[in-house]
Amino acid sequence: MIVKRLKEVIAYKGIDTLKFSEGTNFNLEELESILNGNIPVNESFLKSVLESYPEINANWLILGEGEMMVLSNNDSEKYVKNLDQLIPEEILDYILTNSGKFREEPKIDAIVNIFSNFEQQRELQKMYDKIERYEKLLEDKIGN
Repeated sequence: MIVKRLKEVIAYKGIDTLKFSEGTNFNLEELESILNGNIPVNESFLKSVLESYPEINANWLILGEGEMMVLSNNDSEKYVKNLDQLIPEEILDYILTNSGKFREEPKIDAIVNIFSNFEQQRELQKMYDKIERYEKLLEDKIGN
């Protein structure tokens, strides 16, 4: 379960395993072995992760209790500023590549359905427009 939550943290931070490992005392190969379940999570690994990423809630990471991140007022201001710097394309790419995770959240699932409905409506409108063009062409051919 710790490994699953660790993967969630990496996804949440929007970084790859190399970048995450650079923040700890573990190299990429060791981190990936832990993430793949080949090496068990040990105390030194947890300590390194929590010291390197103090915003991670230790109770959440180890026990699954509480929120993933613990933010002080200063940290929350920092993250809000970072959100303003995000490029919309990167946000959309992240959402698309992780849509399965997002679909597990009822509110996000509802939003996805709304967008899906808009897309379906757009496609239907294209079909109606095409039918109208064909009808007009047919009327012109019959009328001549």
